[in-house]
Amino acid sequence: MAVTRSWTGAGTAPVMVRAPRSGATVRFAWLVASSLVVATGLWFVYQAKVQRMSGAAVVNVNAVRSAEELLPVLEGFTNRAELAERVYGYLDRARPVGHAGALTAVIPRRQFARIKPLIAVRSPEDFRTELLRSALFYFGGFYLAALVWRITRFRGDALFLPALQLLSGFGFLLMVSMRDPLRDTLEFHKFAIGVFVGSLLLALPALRLFDYRRLSGWCYTPLFGALGLFAALMAFGRGPAGNDAKVNLGIFQPVEVIKILLVMFLAGYFTRNWERLRDLREERVPGERVARAEHVFPVMAATGISVALFFVLKDLGPALVTLFVFLAMFTVARGKPGLAIAAVVLMVAAVGMGYRMGTPHTVVQRIDMWLSPWDNDVHGGDQLAHGLWAFATGGPTGSGPGWGDPGVIPAGNTDLVLPALGEEWGFVGVAAIFLLFGILMWRGLRAAQRSDNTYGLFLGTGLCALIACEMLLISAGVLGALPLSGVVSPFLSSGNTAMVANFLVFALLAAISATEQTTQPAVLRQPVGRLKLVLAGAGAILLGFAARYQVLHDTDYLARDAHAFEEDNVKRPQHNPRINSLAHEIPRGTIFDRNGVPLGTSNWQELERHRDQYTALGVSIESADSKFDGRHYPFGAATVHLVGDLRTGENFHASNASLVEHDANRRLQGYDYAELAPLIRYRHHPGNAGVARILARDRDVKLTVDIRLQLRAKEILERRLRQAGASNGALVVMEAGTGDVLAMVSTPSANPPAGRAVPATPDELLDRARYGQYPPGSTFKLVTAMAALDGDAALANRTYQCRPLGDGRCGNTIAGWNRAIKDDIGDHAHGTLSMERAIAVSCNAYFAQLGVHDVGSKALAAMAERLGLSTGDPRELRQALPFAAYGQGPVLVTPFKMARVAATIAAGGRMPQGRWVAGDGNARQDVPVAVLAEPQAIFLAGAMRRVVTEGTARRVMSGAAVEIAGKTGTAQLDRGEPHAWFTGFAPFNGEPGRRLAFAVIVENGGYGGRTAAPIAREIVEAAKELGLL
Repeated sequence: MAVTRSWTGAGTAPVMVRAPRSGATVRFAWLVASSLVVATGLWFVYQAKVQRMSGAAVVNVNAVRSAEELLPVLEGFTNRAELAERVYGYLDRARPVGHAGALTAVIPRRQFARIKPLIAVRSPEDFRTELLRSALFYFGGFYLAALVWRITRFRGDALFLPALQLLSGFGFLLMVSMRDPLRDTLEFHKFAIGVFVGSLLLALPALRLFDYRRLSGWCYTPLFGALGLFAALMAFGRGPAGNDAKVNLGIFQPVEVIKILLVMFLAGYFTRNWERLRDLREERVPGERVARAEHVFPVMAATGISVALFFVLKDLGPALVTLFVFLAMFTVARGKPGLAIAAVVLMVAAVGMGYRMGTPHTVVQRIDMWLSPWDNDVHGGDQLAHGLWAFATGGPTGSGPGWGDPGVIPAGNTDLVLPALGEEWGFVGVAAIFLLFGILMWRGLRAAQRSDNTYGLFLGTGLCALIACEMLLISAGVLGALPLSGVVSPFLSSGNTAMVANFLVFALLAAISATEQTTQPAVLRQPVGRLKLVLAGAGAILLGFAARYQVLHDTDYLARDAHAFEEDNVKRPQHNPRINSLAHEIPRGTIFDRNGVPLGTSNWQELERHRDQYTALGVSIESADSKFDGRHYPFGAATVHLVGDLRTGENFHASNASLVEHDANRRLQGYDYAELAPLIRYRHHPGNAGVARILARDRDVKLTVDIRLQLRAKEILERRLRQAGASNGALVVMEAGTGDVLAMVSTPSANPPAGRAVPATPDELLDRARYGQYPPGSTFKLVTAMAALDGDAALANRTYQCRPLGDGRCGNTIAGWNRAIKDDIGDHAHGTLSMERAIAVSCNAYFAQLGVHDVGSKALAAMAERLGLSTGDPRELRQALPFAAYGQGPVLVTPFKMARVAATIAAGGRMPQGRWVAGDGNARQDVPVAVLAEPQAIFLAGAMRRVVTEGTARRVMSGAAVEIAGKTGTAQLDRGEPHAWFTGFAPFNGEPGRRLAFAVIVENGGYGGRTAAPIAREIVEAAKELGLL
C-alpha cells in the first residue's frame, strides 16, 4: 500500500500564521459579546440572591465583639449565657469563619439548625464585594489571554475564547446561585480562581517556548509519568466520604493529569504506528482472513487496562474514559471500527460480571440506582431521582438564573451539575451547553484535521475525545441513559484540578489550530470526520433524554415520589424537595380552641397577641415553647393527644390516634401536593399568582375544645389519680345536643420534645379517651335498658328479684347458666325492684335477668351497634349474655363512646356523632341520630338522677353545686383492681340540647362511685364556674 510519511522531525520548522489585525479585532469582539452575556446572567443571579436574602435581622458572627452580642441568637437555650461564652471563645480563635456550619464545633448540630437562620458569616455588602472580586478574576483571565494573543498576533481558533467563556460562565453563575450568600462557603470564588489560572494557560500557545510539536518525541515519557502518578494514587489516594473510589491525592486529583499524559502517549504511539495498523488482514488460517495479532494486541491491552482501572480504582468513569479515548484514536488510525466495537462489548461484559459479583461496591450501587432510580435499596440511592427532579423542575425555560434551588441536589456542584443548571436554565440552557460543547468539539477536531503534522492530528483527536467522552458520560449518567460515573462536567463542575487540566487541553488545541497548511492524508482526515458525526449523534440522543424530562413529561417527573432510606433506616416515600421547599414557604394554619386561643401555631407573633390569655391560664409562652421551633404548642402535654406534635410526628400514622395536625393536614397546609407541582418552577419569584392564591386560603382550624376546661380537667384527673394511687385514666366532656367535645384528657401523656430526655412510651402515646378499650362495667346497664325500652316501653315497669345467695353475696340465678349472678361485695339484697330502682342501685341480677328474658343478644347487639359500640362475636355474646347485660363479658367501650351514650339520653334520645373540630374543617358532619324515643330517654335520665340522689353515687355527689345525673360502673378484671367508671350529664334540670355529657374512667381505680364519680363532680363544677353550664 502507499505509505504517507508523517512529520516527526524536531528540527522541522513549524508553519505559524500570524493573525491579521482585522482578524484579531473580530476575535476580540466575539469575546466582548460573550462577556456581556455572562455579565448579564451574573447581574440576574445577583439580583435574585439579594431578593431572596432573609429580611430578618441576623448577627454576623465574624463581627461580634463580645459574648453578650450572641445572647439574642441563643434565646431559648437553657444555658445560653454559658453557651454564648463558649461560642465567642471559639470565634475568637477561629475567625474569620467561612461558613455558619463551623459553629457546630461548639453547638450540637440539631440545635444549630434552629439558630442558623439568625446568624451570618458575612454581610450583603461583603457578598457583593467578594462577587465583584471573583468576577474580575473570572473575566480577567480571558482578557489577559486575549491580550497576549493580540500582541503576539497568534492565530489560534477565534471561537475558543468566547465559547470557553460562555461555557464556564454557566458554571460560574451556578456557583453563585448554589450557596446561601450570607451563611455558606462561597463556592464561586474557588471556581473563579480555577478559571483564572486555567485561562492564563490559553496564553501559552502564543509563546514560542510552548510548541506542542516537541512533545512528539516523548512517546513513552508521558506514559511513565502517568504510571508514576497512578502508583502514587494507589498508595495514598482517597475517595469522598463513604466512597471506596480512589480519586484524591491530598487536594490534587491526579486522574485529570493522567488522562492528558495518556493522550500524549497515544498520540505519539499512533503517529509512529498508524501506517502499519492500516494493513487490515493477513492469511493466517487456511480459507480464512483474520486480523493480525499485533493489531488486536493494542485493543486487548487497552481493554484490559480499562478493566483493571475499573476494579482497582473502584470507579467506572476513568475506566470508560480511558477506553473510549483509546478506541477513538485507534479507529482513526486503523480506519475501521470493528475492533473498537468488540472492545466496547468486552468492557460492558466486564462491568456486567463485576456487577454480578458485587464488586466494586460503589459501581454496583450506581448500577442499582440506574436500574431503579425511584426505588432501590441503596442508602442515598435517590441521587439520580434528585437529578431528574431538577431537570423536570426546570422544564423548557427554567426557573431563572438565581431562582432555583441547586443546593438541594446532592453533589450539585460536581457530579450533578448539569441537572442543577437544567433547573435554572431549563431545556434551553441544557441545549445551549450541548451546543457550546458541540462547537468546541467541531473546532477542535477541525483543527486536528487541518494540522500540519500527524502528531497534531492524533493529539487533537485524543484531546477532543477526552473532553467529549467526559461530558457525554456524566450527562448520560444524570439523564438516566447510563449508570453514573465518577467524571466531571468539563468547565461546569467545581474542582480546580479538573478546571486547569481542561483549559490545558484547549491550550494544546489552540496551538494545533494555529497552522493553516493541511498536510494530512484523507485516510486520516475522513475517520476524524466520522468521529464528529458519532459524537454529534450521541449528543443528540442525550438531548432527547433531556427533552423527555424537561419538555414532554416535566409535570409527571417533578411530582413523582422516590422511595429512599431515612436516618432511622426505614424506606419512605420522598417528595421532590422543591415541593417541600414551597410548602415551607406557605405558613401552616393555626389551631384554635373554641374561644380563639391558639393551641398550635407556626407564628410566634400569634402567641404574643394572646399573651394575656396565656398568663391568665397560668402558661408562660417562653417556658412552654421556643420561638426557634417550627411549630409551637403552648399547652404541651395538655393537648398532645388531641392536637399532636408536628415537630416529632409521634403517633401520626398510628391506627389508635386521631390528631388534628395529621387529620386536618390538608386544611392546615392549605393545599394538596399535586397543586404545588405546577407552581414550583417559579416558586421564588415575587408576586407568584399561584402561590398568592394558596396563601389567600383560610388555613386555620377551630376546635370545639375549651382550653380552660381542658386544663382544669387535666389537673383534676391527675390530682385524683395520685390520691387514688392510680396512674392511668381518661375523661371526655361534650355538649349533649351537638356532640361538641369541650374537654378530652388522657393520662399519662407525653411531654414536649424539649422537656424529655427519652422518647415517649407507648403508655404516654395512647389516647385512652378515644381509643382505650375497656369493659364498661355497670355503665353498660344504660345500653341494656335502652335496648329493652326500644323494644317495649312497658319494660320500664318490669320487676325482677335480687336475693341472698347463701354465701354472703346477693344476686340471683338464671336457668341455663351455671354461674350465679352476683352483685358487688358488701351490697345487700335489693328484693323485688323495677328498672328505675335497678339503675339507681346498680343491681347486676336485675339486668342479667332483663337481658336474658326480655332483651336477648340480637336486640342488645343491635342497640349497641346503633350507639357505635362493639359487643364482639355474636356467639360469644349469646354465651355470656347475662354478664354482658351488665357490662362484663365480651363488651368493650371507649370513654368517648360512653360519654356519647350519656349524651344520647341527655338529648332526648338523639345520639350526636361527636366532634372535636368545628366549622368547615370538621370531617364528622353527621346530624344526631334518633336512637331512643324521647319519653324513654326522659325516663332513663330520671333513673340516672336517682343514682346521684339515692343510689351508688349519693355520698360523693351530696352537696354538688350542679344537679348531676349519672351512672357508676365497676368493671371487674381477671387480675388487679377493677376499673372505675362514671358517666352522666348535667344539669339534670337544664335544656336537653344544652346539657354537658361526660364519661370518666380510672384504670384499676376500684369502685366507680368512690373514685370516678368525684372526678366527674369536680369537672362539672369547673364547667359551671367557667360559664359552660
